[in-house]
Amino acid sequence: MTQEPEFKLELLELAGEFGESVTFQYVMYGEDANGNGVLTELSVVNSSTNSQTDETSLDSEADIEGTDDSSEGLIDEDESSVPEAAEDEIDSEEPSEIGDTGGLDSDESEETDEGEDVVASSCIYESTPASNMIFSSDSKMSSSTAKSAGFTKGISIFGVNILATNEVSEEKLIHAANVMAELIDNDENGEIDNSCVVKKLNELEAFVSMYNEDESEISIESLEMLGSESNSTGLGAFETTVNYESEDQHDASVEEIFHLITQFGYAKMYPTIFGESNESESLLAKAMDVARGGRQTQLTNGTWTYNNTDCANAGKVGGSTNAWYFYEDNTADYASMITEYIYWAVSSNFGMHASESGQQKAQTEWCPNTKEKLQEQDPTIYNLINDPRYKFPIYKMPSANYSFQSIVPSNIIYF
Repeated sequence: MTQEPEFKLELLELAGEFGESVTFQYVMYGEDANGNGVLTELSVVNSSTNSQTDETSLDSEADIEGTDDSSEGLIDEDESSVPEAAEDEIDSEEPSEIGDTGGLDSDESEETDEGEDVVASSCIYESTPASNMIFSSDSKMSSSTAKSAGFTKGISIFGVNILATNEVSEEKLIHAANVMAELIDNDENGEIDNSCVVKKLNELEAFVSMYNEDESEISIESLEMLGSESNSTGLGAFETTVNYESEDQHDASVEEIFHLITQFGYAKMYPTIFGESNESESLLAKAMDVARGGRQTQLTNGTWTYNNTDCANAGKVGGSTNAWYFYEDNTADYASMITEYIYWAVSSNFGMHASESGQQKAQTEWCPNTKEKLQEQDPTIYNLINDPRYKFPIYKMPSANYSFQSIVPSNIIYF
C-alpha cells in the first residue's frame, strides 16, 4: 500500500546520448509499502550542449527510457510532469498588481505582521444562518452584561450577533438580520461566502449595536468595561428601511452591517490588502488615495480638502486626477474614509444607488454610483472587490429577504 504522497523536488545529472551532461528534474512522491521511492517522469532542466536532448522517464523499478524532446534546456509547461501541487511549492512570484497574491492558490496564505492574508475557502468555520444561541461560555459578553448595557434582545446570524435595545421593534431587528444574512451569504445557498472573514468576526466578538432613535439608549460605559465597545458598529432602527423608499433615505442597515464586516473582518483578515487604519498603506487605502485626488491622512485646518467635489468634473484611474470620492465629514478620520470608500464601491457594484434617488444621494460624496461607472472610473477598486478569492457580496443587493431561510421572531432571544 503506497504512503500518502509527499512532494519533494530533486535534481538528477545523467550522461546524454552524445556524452553531454544533462540535468533532469523529478519529484519524489515518498516511499511505497516496501520502502521503495516512487518517481515521476523526468524533465530536462539544462544541458551542456545545444544538441537535441532526451526527455527520459524513470519507472518504479528504476528503468530508464529515452524519448526525443526539443525543450532546449527549459521545462515545457505543457509536457512537464511536475505535478500541480509541486509547482505551487516553487511558485513565489511577487504580486504584480492590485488583487494579485503572487501565485497563492486557494489553499495557501501569505503571512503579515497583523495576521494572515488568506483566501475565502481556506478557513474552517461552520454556523447556522439564524440562531438564538448568541453567547458562548467563553464570550466576554453574556445575557446579563448585555442587559446591563441596555440591550433586551438579540439574534445571531452565522454566529455574528445583532443586539437591540427595548425600543427596537422585532420587525426592524428581523430586517437587519435578513440584511446581515444576505451580506454574509450573498448567493443565498445557506453557506458563508468567506468563512475566514466571518471566523475573524467571531474571534473578535464583533457585533451590531442596534438602537431605535438615539445611541443614548445604550450604556457605552458598560461596553467599555467589557472591552466590547470598539468591536461594534451602531445602527438606528429609524434608518433601517426599504432602500430609497423615500427619495433621500437609503437602507442604512446595509451600510452599517457592511461596515462591521469590513472593519473587523476583511481589514483584520487581509491587512495588507483591505487594512483600515489611520496609518494604512493597504492596497485598498492606496486605491482610495487616488480616488480622493491624492493622499491626505489628516485634516488641514480642521477640514478635509479636495481638488474636486463635482461629479461633472471628476477624474478616473489613468485619466484626470480630479477626485471622484470626496467625503467631507470633518469628524471622520482617515480610517473612516477607507471604511466609507469600500462601502460606496461594493454597494454601487451591486446596484444600491443606481436609481435617480440613489444618484442624488451619492453625488454629494461619491461619483461612480453604478457598476458600469465604477468599472470605467475606478477599475482598481472594481477589480479588487470582484476578485473571486475574497468573496465580497457581488451577486445581489440585500433587500431584507434572505431566501435560504425565513428569519422569524422565534429566532430572537430576550434577556
